[in-house]
Amino acid sequence: MFERINAERREAGFASFANPRNAAAGTLRQLDPKVVAQRQLDFFAYTLYMPEEGQGDKETIPHSQWESLELLQKMGLPVNPNRRLCQSLQEVAQYYRYWETRRQELPYMTDGIVVKLNPYNLQQRLGFTQKFPRWAIALKYPAEEAPTQVKNITVNVGRTGAVTPLARLQPVSLAGTTVQRASLHNSDYIAELDVRVGDTAVVRKAGEIIPEIVRVLPELRPEDSQPFQMPTHCPECGSVLEHLEGEAITRCVNASCPAILRGNLIHWASRDAMDITGLGEKIVEQLVMKDGERAEKERKTSRLVCSVADLYELTVEQLVSLERMGTKSAEKLVQAIAASKNQPWSRVLYALGIRYVGNVNAELLTQNFPSVEQLAHASVESLEAVHGIGREIAQSVHQWFQTPANQTLVQRLQAAGLQFASSPRETPQATKSVSGKTFVITGTLPSLTREEAKALIEQAGGKVTSSVSSKTDYLVAGEKAGSKLEKAQQFGITQLSEPQLREIVE
Repeated sequence: MFERINAERREAGFASFANPRNAAAGTLRQLDPKVVAQRQLDFFAYTLYMPEEGQGDKETIPHSQWESLELLQKMGLPVNPNRRLCQSLQEVAQYYRYWETRRQELPYMTDGIVVKLNPYNLQQRLGFTQKFPRWAIALKYPAEEAPTQVKNITVNVGRTGAVTPLARLQPVSLAGTTVQRASLHNSDYIAELDVRVGDTAVVRKAGEIIPEIVRVLPELRPEDSQPFQMPTHCPECGSVLEHLEGEAITRCVNASCPAILRGNLIHWASRDAMDITGLGEKIVEQLVMKDGERAEKERKTSRLVCSVADLYELTVEQLVSLERMGTKSAEKLVQAIAASKNQPWSRVLYALGIRYVGNVNAELLTQNFPSVEQLAHASVESLEAVHGIGREIAQSVHQWFQTPANQTLVQRLQAAGLQFASSPRETPQATKSVSGKTFVITGTLPSLTREEAKALIEQAGGKVTSSVSSKTDYLVAGEKAGSKLEKAQQFGITQLSEPQLREIVE
């Protein structure tokens, strides 16, 4: 099916999907039901959601994973015919070994099997970690490997200036897709492998997704091969590259480097940041085209955009000069850029692309520093005092705001009308009983989702963490609370129901 979908896309002039997961995800995001129907996706049902205790017919409610699968099948839903109920670990091992080679005969790709405890009462007792169930485990098979030739080694410059070497490979079929390149990470990794242009290398897919070189075959190495040397100057802007002591990464530190600028613009426009619809990679490439290229193609001597602040000065007239950009598209992009001015302070901070500051850390920082002035003048110690912000993040934020070019950028963005302070609704309103207190949420609450409960606590000045410790002040417990409840009882932590939580925060 995957090959059929890719063949149809190539015939229609579209790029192939990299792997089945991308194909399925792309199909499910489609807004046109006709496209979804044409791709004929199929699925196996593995999980059955059951009503809470006291609801439904107890005689028909399954009490185990196997009973749920049997019920799903009776209901007419597709269930994997190769499932097996094992009575011992020895049977699990036999099942694992059986499919190690037979999996190649399946009409779909798989990189392992999933083993689950069967009784639901045991599943409930074991509960979950922050991300995964304790009652299930994935047993992976060794990744498929294949030899191929390294045709060339190039380097890419990323948003942070990191220079990453990339192996260009003779195309090779691996795990259902054609692999033509693999990341070599950094100079230390290359030196460890001693990979050279012309080498025959063994390639595999890490997690069946990301191509990587496992080893080279020196016996097949050409006699005239030379060890690879990282460039001393940036391939994009010509600046001298830096390799700081204690770091594996080589970096370009020229803030005007077109590669860094492209990365910054793409990050700025991304969904979790400023969410600017229409500002994709191809448009960004034209906006920051090198001066020589633009002069040659359009007889112009300057870029349209030299920083994210320049986006807010773009006009429809400038945008229509770009390839495949009509007046209506240009108008929509200008409107989308203008609309991004309403994004909250936390998103703006994340969009700035400060090293180590993801969207979660941006939320934490803007809750504790409600304006850019407060954050810009904060010491490393005061930043580090924020729960969840470590020394490395604190130093990175402090250093970023001490850089004159970044100060100028903030001033320009402020002048353009972006939000650099939290609104009263966003700023936590501390209450005596909650301010500075640490909460953990577990189980299913009657009317609040975990995110809603978290927002309620943070708006009152509290903090929410994922694990129980001796520093936890309150455990908010709902139905089917797991091991966190037991741990809280061991520490003597105060437990709250949803009504009690509402009472103390309000």
